[in-house]
Amino acid sequence: MLSIGSLRSALSAERLNAYALPGDADDVDSVARYLWNLALCSALQPALHTLEITVRNRLFWIFKRIVDETRLSFDKVPCWLDARPSLLADHERLAVEKARKTIARRSRPMTEGRLVSALGFGFWASLCRTPYEQGRAGGPRLWPGLATRGFPHLPEARRTRSRIFHALDPLCDLRNRVSHHEAVWDRNLNRSHRGILETIAWINPDLATTLREHSPLPAVLDKGVAGFRAQAEAIMA
Repeated sequence: MLSIGSLRSALSAERLNAYALPGDADDVDSVARYLWNLALCSALQPALHTLEITVRNRLFWIFKRIVDETRLSFDKVPCWLDARPSLLADHERLAVEKARKTIARRSRPMTEGRLVSALGFGFWASLCRTPYEQGRAGGPRLWPGLATRGFPHLPEARRTRSRIFHALDPLCDLRNRVSHHEAVWDRNLNRSHRGILETIAWINPDLATTLREHSPLPAVLDKGVAGFRAQAEAIMA
């Protein structure tokens, strides 16, 4: 049995207060909303995970084809991500250095695959920013050529770096909130889920269709807070 005070002590009052509404019948409603939020985060994970891996791998391999690695020197990893001098803007270059340190700290071999995996979704979305379209001294002009090769199923009229970045950016934020178990219950998750699936479909329509057909999110959304009231009562009994 838990008291609301015990929960506030464990989760922090500020965190738990994010799940309370003025019209709640009692503290159990906020706990039910917290449980609903946990279920929503869990239901979003399959699509978010697939989005991150699909976009990451597509961007990496298309960039690899654009960049002539035979003409590059490397620091630790023989890969365009770790070229010296760097092909990346400062923010992304520092992210690669941090990823290398993480791999080294785990005493793992410094390979291309591990470096790619150690870089977060935000890193890959940042490669869709303006500097990589305009080009940089010593750096590759990744866009607009990447749009057609990387996102072949995005309608041609919308197939721009800007469109792709503005699709990925809010999904990065959602991914981070879900990963850190922050509140998402008050967001338009149907719209976000459609955005995730649409972006995946630009790369792999069949994969997006499969995710849509098997997504647990609609059922969890339909349950709402009321669907978790009994569970919350059992916890707080």
